[in-house]
Amino acid sequence: MIKMQARACVISRITGISLTDARRIWHAENKRSSPSGQQPNDLGWFLKTAVRRYHSALLLMLYAQSKTRLPDYAAFAHTYYHYARIAYGEFDAAKATDPAFRPTENDYTIPFSRAHYLVTSYTDEMGLIGNRKCPLQLRRCKCCDGVYLADESEVERICPICSNKKQR
Repeated sequence: MIKMQARACVISRITGISLTDARRIWHAENKRSSPSGQQPNDLGWFLKTAVRRYHSALLLMLYAQSKTRLPDYAAFAHTYYHYARIAYGEFDAAKATDPAFRPTENDYTIPFSRAHYLVTSYTDEMGLIGNRKCPLQLRRCKCCDGVYLADESEVERICPICSNKKQR
């Protein structure tokens, strides 16, 4: 998780180790302190660009598969590792670099902490009065059959790419 730029507070939350220990391990691995700052709290962030919508859908689908095969503490780390490998390329044996391990959290379309917020916030469950507990949902585009993340209030069932093509 540290090599994928997970913040110490997220590592602590996922693994159950103390925040102090997570910070110490993070510092020992990266030779600098774990990034600080407010944790993600806005689901609308994932809808702001077409790329984020597709990456979010990929993360959610990978996580759904991981949860069926792995314990909770391992499912998200496994998901994020494979998301990064899919999104950023294959292992380069000549350089001995793994594309999942980026130098900073800004090198990911969806950083580890935001991805963790998404998978812990997302649900298809309905509330007592028939409303969705999460305003986001995965949708399949009626034009290209691709899966993307959408707000439940969006009427159109066309993905951002097909929508842009339609407008031209």
